[in-house]
Amino acid sequence: MTLAPTSLRSLALVLAFAVAGLMTLLEASAFLAAAGIDPLEAFHNMYVAALGSKFAIGTSLAKTVPRLLCALGIALAIRGGLWNIGAEGQIYLGAAGAAGAAMFTPDITGIHGPVVGLIAGFLVGALWGAIPGALRAYRGINEVITSLLLVYVAIQIVNYLVEGPWLVPNSTFPATAVLPPGDRLSRIWPGTLLNSGFLIALAMTLVAHVLLYKTEFGLWIRSIGGNERASHVMGLPVGFMLVAVMALSGGFAGLAGAIEVLGTRGRLVEGFSPGYGFEAIAIALLGRLHPFGIACAALIFGALDAGSGGLQVSSAGMSSAISPIVEGLAVINLLASLRLIEISLKHYDARKALVDRQRSDRPPTLKEA
Repeated sequence: MTLAPTSLRSLALVLAFAVAGLMTLLEASAFLAAAGIDPLEAFHNMYVAALGSKFAIGTSLAKTVPRLLCALGIALAIRGGLWNIGAEGQIYLGAAGAAGAAMFTPDITGIHGPVVGLIAGFLVGALWGAIPGALRAYRGINEVITSLLLVYVAIQIVNYLVEGPWLVPNSTFPATAVLPPGDRLSRIWPGTLLNSGFLIALAMTLVAHVLLYKTEFGLWIRSIGGNERASHVMGLPVGFMLVAVMALSGGFAGLAGAIEVLGTRGRLVEGFSPGYGFEAIAIALLGRLHPFGIACAALIFGALDAGSGGLQVSSAGMSSAISPIVEGLAVINLLASLRLIEISLKHYDARKALVDRQRSDRPPTLKEA
């Protein structure tokens, strides 16, 4: 079948995002108006809190980092034919691994403190992600169920640590002690919350792109995700790859947790993630499973999160729940728009193929002869 031109598909994609954005604004305006809040004032307050100053921009970028890393890991798993629903648990254990490394690992000559914590966070998250991968590969157990159930196990493990052995003496707030400055990520933009974890997230975006599209390993991932049975016939190590992909996915989420502890918060705190791992599923899908598209979607969600804080402060009685509401509306509208565009392009391709077939089957005219 003849495919629509690339320019038409690009225009359709831009149109889908534009329509989804407009619909989200209209629906959010109706919701705010029903709550007795002026939509224009509310959107202005959100803009100021998300992009209105250097500090606001830094906050939006800082809130983008955990979403971006988790979504990259989830996209890698989906490309490999797996659904990692457990990124929320992996980010918790990655944070615990980084905090534990910072608190109890002796200084290693020649290795900067945060590096040890980042590696520990990645490895712990990878180990937790490999569990559902191994169960899927060698026991046939659905990874959606196991990865989701392991989320609650991971959260309770972290809660036990910060409420028990890692709790600061004589403290009632469930958190570890503030980590030493030498074990923390440095701020890269003075006067903001932005730390070097943002640069790490950008680097990992490039790594994910190269891994998926420029390496044989990435080709194997996409091959197994496209047709696992055919990959078996081709002789690919499918079982090993399923475990490796889930471990890699968990490692990305664990790295996000490590950056939260070593950079943003400076210590491990109970309930530090408001649902980054679950939100990252929508971000990965909105980014069309492409690392650069995911980066754009994560930036939007980070700005919405930062903006919702400003809305809560400036609009009396307005809950910060406006952020997930707007995010949910954006996801629904964009997925619906993309689906409509996809159906329209399929009809276009079918009509064009039919016309081309009719032209090739008809006898030539006298002028053509």
